[in-house]
Amino acid sequence: MPIRVDLLALEPNIPGQARLAVKKWRGASEKLEFSIQRNQDQFYLQGDRTWSNNPFWFQVPCFNQGPDEDVLETLIGPDVVDPLLEGSGSSNFRIELRELDGGLVDQGVVRPAQGLLSSIAGGETRALYDGGNMSVPETPLEIPDMPSLELPEPQPAAEPLSATPEPEPVVAEPAVTKPAAPKKSNLLPLILGVLVLLAIALGLWLWLKKPAVETPAEAPPAVTEPAAASEPVAAGPCTLESMASQSELSFVQNCIREAPDSAALLEIIATAKQAGHCGIAQRLYANRAQAGDVQIAHAYAREYDPEFHQPSTCFAEADAATAAYWYETILASAPDDAQARQRFEELQP
Repeated sequence: MPIRVDLLALEPNIPGQARLAVKKWRGASEKLEFSIQRNQDQFYLQGDRTWSNNPFWFQVPCFNQGPDEDVLETLIGPDVVDPLLEGSGSSNFRIELRELDGGLVDQGVVRPAQGLLSSIAGGETRALYDGGNMSVPETPLEIPDMPSLELPEPQPAAEPLSATPEPEPVVAEPAVTKPAAPKKSNLLPLILGVLVLLAIALGLWLWLKKPAVETPAEAPPAVTEPAAASEPVAAGPCTLESMASQSELSFVQNCIREAPDSAALLEIIATAKQAGHCGIAQRLYANRAQAGDVQIAHAYAREYDPEFHQPSTCFAEADAATAAYWYETILASAPDDAQARQRFEELQP
């Protein structure tokens, strides 16, 4: 039966540090070594955090007894934690543990737990939030005296030339002619007749001078502006367009935030596989499978299960150990899942 290996966060959590917990190991707890291989390209983790096709063995002088009797633990640092966290979204990792004297050898799959932090994340956190180390000088900063700026005395403004006032025009007041007193009362009818004639003439003149009624100009036809083109609808967080325009991590975070159901997520994963976005497909599988979605975990296990495997660009070869890992993950949340238990037992070496 393969060993079960978990990568657990410390309490309190320390960036770049973790506990490597091994279950079902039947050998000694001292003088051991292990290698880690990723399934993406079958490369092995090296001591300088790179990956190579040559196995590299991390030596462990002694494992400590864990909280359970069948658990052995050892502390590991950034040389192992950082590379595993960096590739956990797109790869699975197989660990081989063996005794230095060439005795017992066993294999399993490394399972990074939730809450692990890389050493890079820890450094950024301190740089952004650690304000306690900033020292404030006790002596106030002395500002040197600045040389006084001498400005030239302003010249008196020239007095504006007074313009010779123009003589005000003399308005001649019309002479008021006093009406002459009528000499005789017989002139009154004549005056009235003249006034009537003047009134008639004035009325005729006003009628002739009446302006013609202007025909109102026709208003220009209203120009109907074309309707503004509707703004393009932003692509949804789980669409193929978003896969092409976002990074793998951003797409997975935004799509998972939409919480599609299992059937919809399987369609999204199928779209990612067809478009060659293998990292997105593997990240979506792993995220929901580790969160307890049994349907997604079954589908992910079948991608590696030799009995159900269908070769594709993203899952070129079957991997019995990886399939067993995901069947075991299903049993952790659904112990009565008969199919997962059957396949898990049949995949044991």
